[in-house]
Amino acid sequence: MRDQSKSPLTVSVPQAFEERHYPIAYWARLWGFSQKTVREWFRDESGAGILRQPNVGRRSKRDYTTITIAASAAARVYAQRTAKDLVH
Repeated sequence: MRDQSKSPLTVSVPQAFEERHYPIAYWARLWGFSQKTVREWFRDESGAGILRQPNVGRRSKRDYTTITIAASAAARVYAQRTAKDLVH
């Protein structure tokens, strides 16, 4: 009897925490938008595939948040932002 748990037809989709996360600059360069634009797109996004690391209390330097984005989250937001009804 064949073990079906190792079937060659089974495709494993990585979980968001297993995906590699890329900085805003990577997606901006890939899509041909400015980093500012891509940062705006992800400002209010949350959920799987988006990591935020607040950097606060830096002794007289401004606070900021580092955002890294997985491919699955990037694809979701890119599709929303470039939908035909939004493009003029």
